[in-house]
Amino acid sequence: MTQQRQWRAFVTWHRPTQTVDVDALTELTQALPGFGIVHDDGEADRLEAAMTVDAPTMRQASEVALRSARAAYGRALGTVAEPVRLRVLTLEEHDADTARPAPMELMGLREAAAELGISPQRVDQLSRTNPEFPAPVTRLAAGPVFTAASIRAAKTRGWQRKPGRPRTDLKREDD
Repeated sequence: MTQQRQWRAFVTWHRPTQTVDVDALTELTQALPGFGIVHDDGEADRLEAAMTVDAPTMRQASEVALRSARAAYGRALGTVAEPVRLRVLTLEEHDADTARPAPMELMGLREAAAELGISPQRVDQLSRTNPEFPAPVTRLAAGPVFTAASIRAAKTRGWQRKPGRPRTDLKREDD
């Protein structure tokens, strides 16, 4: 017989269209098995539940996590939503990842500006006003911090710098 293990499971949904209040998030958190927590990332339109489940295998831990997350979501928010992401780790692996996170290639305003061929001020402006522009992973006192991959992906998707200011010499109809 296979021995039970503890697993850390992360289940992510698209953020629901209805307003999610603190009471609903609290109810969702309390309905999760083991150590449960919910993170509402309104900017990224994601709702993530993290929980600890007991199961002998990763496959069974995944099934328990999905079943528990779906039930908790339904009770708390009164609707059904299919998760868009599932991540399951042994508790030991989760603790190791937390203690020593994998290095990330990051860019500040200057690095992102150099990659895109625009000014740092324009990068900052785009990060605040353009929903199509990559979201920063955080904002420090020095400014936003982006993953290098997100900036390069924006460039690959067809980022085109339009040099100069918009034309103002166009004739108006009343001239």
